[in-house]
Amino acid sequence: MEHKTKRDLALINLIADFEHKYELGEIGYVQEKVFHQLIEYYEDEYLLEKALEVVNMAISQFKYRSEFYITKARLLLMGNKAQECLQYLDIAESIAPFEREIIIIRAKALAFMKEFTTALNILNELKESSTKSDMVDVLIAESYIYEYMKNFDLMYDCLAKAALMDSSNQEAMERIWISAELSRRYEDSVKLHQEIIETDPYNYQAWYNLGHGYNCTGEYEKAIEALEYSFIINPDFESGYLDCADTCLQIRDFDKALQIYIEANAKFGPNSELMVSIADCYIHLNNINVAKQWLIRSIKLDGYNDEAYYLLGKCYAKEEIWYNAINAYHKAIGLENRREEYYLGLAKAYLAIEDYNKATVNFQMATQTGPEDTTYWREYACFMIKLGLYEEALQILDEAEDHTYGADLLYCRAIIAYLVKREKAGTQSAGGSLFGRF
Repeated sequence: MEHKTKRDLALINLIADFEHKYELGEIGYVQEKVFHQLIEYYEDEYLLEKALEVVNMAISQFKYRSEFYITKARLLLMGNKAQECLQYLDIAESIAPFEREIIIIRAKALAFMKEFTTALNILNELKESSTKSDMVDVLIAESYIYEYMKNFDLMYDCLAKAALMDSSNQEAMERIWISAELSRRYEDSVKLHQEIIETDPYNYQAWYNLGHGYNCTGEYEKAIEALEYSFIINPDFESGYLDCADTCLQIRDFDKALQIYIEANAKFGPNSELMVSIADCYIHLNNINVAKQWLIRSIKLDGYNDEAYYLLGKCYAKEEIWYNAINAYHKAIGLENRREEYYLGLAKAYLAIEDYNKATVNFQMATQTGPEDTTYWREYACFMIKLGLYEEALQILDEAEDHTYGADLLYCRAIIAYLVKREKAGTQSAGGSLFGRF
């Protein structure tokens, strides 16, 4: 679960200045505080190699600062390099032998190496001398061990204790939802976060987790309300906006989803992906002209956004401007050729202009790209049925059985049987009205 928050402008300028000087080879002396800011930024952006480069610079400049060795060990563990991680922990321990974070990271590294008993023993010893605030970090570390052991219930239990002890701990609050998903303890998660909110009502992360809990228990209206609170409390919390809007889409509340996407784009944009989401809402609301305007803006911002071209194709298809639709679908496929819905849209566009050969090719591509979905086999079979090619349609349905199963495919077989029987009886095909259900 990726959490997005708006970046501070001063930090963005700091990063830009550092990267510019780095390219020119003019880094020079960097303050310790700045090193920490740079490392934290790259770590948050999952740019581990870049973060390691920066921490190496920090170590060369501050050779006796244990925190940089600890940071390097943590980054190495994030990159699944547990053995190297332990080596740097040894260096850090020689400088700061009583640093608790060294013990915690060591336990995680040993757990990664499947030395679970040793890792748990280390943490159990640490618990004996831990204060309440220290215990939160120990419980979080313990949760990693149980995660590596695939004991997701104990992972959840550790994190639930940690979250109740300190609901302001971001790592505990982020990982508690991960553990709830892994253990499928959605109802427990809902109760836990309701309890946290009773004592900490302005905890945006708790509202966010509660929203996801409601989502997983099928209470979508409550989920939307909870997710909305998350970004009302923290207006810079982008994930709150996006997940709330996505939940609105699940219950087909396109008006509310649209409002949230527009608000998010105004706050975090201009953003090509958000513009595509806005356009998608307008398409569902049958406001095609406005949808096209947003898609054109999205493409101007990012000419490689395949979904923008696909939705533009849908807009032209709704307007029956078929050659424009075909052109847009081709551009989408040129950018991303593994999306079955793109081929289906193109196939239908070719069908509309009666280019049956190209329609056939793209129906076939749709089934090959998404063979597990009955939609594409059904559409392909119905296309053949409408052309009167019943044997070919049956072959398609036979092939579909190797990949998927669905009542709609059985219904296609029933239609074919009915039409073949009618033909044998010497009557005209009456199958056209049967396709209304599709």
